[in-house]
Formats: sequence, C-alpha cells, structure tokens
Amino acid sequence: MTPIEEAIVKWLQQSGPCSLDVVVTHLSSFSSGEIFIAVDRMSRDGRVLLHQRGYSTYQLALGSQFAYSSSTL
Repeated sequence: MTPIEEAIVKWLQQSGPCSLDVVVTHLSSFSSGEIFIAVDRMSRDGRVLLHQRGYSTYQLALGSQFAYSSSTL
C-alpha cells in the first residue's frame, strides 16, 4: 500500500464510515486530488466502499478485508 492508502485505511479504522469530505479535511497533508485518486483506486479493488448519499455527498467505509482489522498501520 502507498502512504496515502495507509493513511486512509488508518483514518477509517479509527473513525468508522464517514464522508469523503471529512477524510480530505483530516488528511490535510495530502491534496484532495491525491485522496480522490487513492479512493478511486481502492474502491475499484474493494479495499474501501464508496456510497453516494446525495448529489455530491459520498460516504467512505472500509471494505471487508479491513473492517475488523485491529493491526496498526
């Protein structure tokens, strides 16, 4: 996993499902574009689940392979 992917997984393990905007806000060391690209890549292979909740609101959650992981990244 890349550093940005590790940061996204770690954040979601700590916070649980949240909006994509919250992830972008809390991972401010990465640009929103970098986060969007990583989330796109991770959603395509099932590491994260991306659900549209409104016109431009998305919820991000861990895929099943990480949902119950207690390991520290």
